[in-house]
Amino acid sequence: MASTIQLTTADGQSFDAYFCEAGTTDAPGIVMIQEIFGINQSMRTLAQQWSARGYHVLVPDLFWRQERNVELEPRVEAEFSQGVALMQAVDQEVAVQDLDLARQWLASHAGHDRIGSMGYCFGGRMVVKMAEASPIRCAVSFYGVGLEEFVPNLPANTAPTLLHIAELDGYVPPAVRAKLLDEATQRPDWESHVYMGCDHAFARPEGANWVEEAATLANDRSQEFLQQHLSA
Repeated sequence: MASTIQLTTADGQSFDAYFCEAGTTDAPGIVMIQEIFGINQSMRTLAQQWSARGYHVLVPDLFWRQERNVELEPRVEAEFSQGVALMQAVDQEVAVQDLDLARQWLASHAGHDRIGSMGYCFGGRMVVKMAEASPIRCAVSFYGVGLEEFVPNLPANTAPTLLHIAELDGYVPPAVRAKLLDEATQRPDWESHVYMGCDHAFARPEGANWVEEAATLANDRSQEFLQQHLSA
């Protein structure tokens, strides 16, 4: 069942989050972090899919401080540019605090702390920042952007993280990819996978670069990773 709930900040402001409830109240939870296109149909579809896999899924509006309830179509050039501008305006440290409100809400709803996070593109960057700053159990990053800027300096107690990297992703050129793979190898409980022949956003449902076989494999690997770290 899907609904929109309100999250409230420490100073009394509120913003929307899309919630898909699992079949059981005490199911583990996922804070799902949007791409630069807001909580559009692709994000709602992903939330529904992961809810069907047995997770409470909460997708907070990451752009609410710039513009509320944005829904953009990445194949429309003007809307793609709008998404980039919104992303660039985000205060990422404040955004992590907003994301942690989502974690707190899920923990309260489910009655436990078995909460992970999953992000795509810009969300794939923010999920790793959340792994550092928030007490989530684990993080799953789909083709995160700009990770090389901070991953080497993450502390040892950063939550276990799974990186999904597309071979042809122009945002993650070979040298950057090699650096991220090396970082993942050196960190206990981290995993990384490269999807050969795939480009950025290969797991966006029905997107321009969607590759069904790779998306299915990445989701199955994510499921295994989540089960490993969100078990009771």
